[in-house]
Amino acid sequence: MVAIFIVVFMIDINPAAPTLQRDTALDETAQPTSAEDSPGWIKHFKVKREKEYVYPVNEVTIALDDNESLSKAKRYHLVVPLKDSYEFFCLKQELKENNLPYLLNQDGGSMTVLIDSTDRNKLAALVVKLKTYQISATLSSLKEDQTYGKI
Repeated sequence: MVAIFIVVFMIDINPAAPTLQRDTALDETAQPTSAEDSPGWIKHFKVKREKEYVYPVNEVTIALDDNESLSKAKRYHLVVPLKDSYEFFCLKQELKENNLPYLLNQDGGSMTVLIDSTDRNKLAALVVKLKTYQISATLSSLKEDQTYGKI
């Protein structure tokens, strides 16, 4: 099957009748031939055809935050220390419901979740909701020079 394909391919790209030539590799007086002078199939590879397809490319758009807009909006910081995985599960459900991003900081056996937002009311409502699960949380205004420890 492969041999048939190769034969059909060679016939397809070389429409001229095959001619026998003597081996010029051993003849020192022979002049080297260029691709333009050689018959048949070499010219086929020289011709560049336009491709009928294009490779898919992901378009990436990057939006950079403006420093002025960050400094004008007051940000709030919520720290939630967690005792076990059940508390983390409950917190994740509430965060998903409120559409709030979070950062989980695990240091040894202790887990702390850090939540930053500009909406103080949303964070205060989350603190009240977490009290129903008996999870303590600390809400404070975020300072620019505040460090988060090991992250």
